[in-house]
Amino acid sequence: MLTIDTRLCLSEDVVFQSLGDGQETVLVSLKTGYLYSCNDTTRTFLEAVDGKKTLAEIGRELLAVFKVSEDRVIADLRSLADRMLAEGLVSVANGKSA
Repeated sequence: MLTIDTRLCLSEDVVFQSLGDGQETVLVSLKTGYLYSCNDTTRTFLEAVDGKKTLAEIGRELLAVFKVSEDRVIADLRSLADRMLAEGLVSVANGKSA
């Protein structure tokens, strides 16, 4: 289970790219060939996922961008991270969960 101290990184076979100003961001799994369209929250999350920042640190970055409560950010962030981990789009950095 992911905790707020978990550090995530993009999986090696995943790339994401913005299609330009005001355009969507896409995420591609080279392993499965699946293409994902990302909203602003997911794009901001992906830009922050570097294997060094904890989910708590990423949550603080999201709080600075989006005008929602801290509880909402943490709940949404955990849900997003869990789904992306299950899809193989992100992985736990250095194999450590906390």
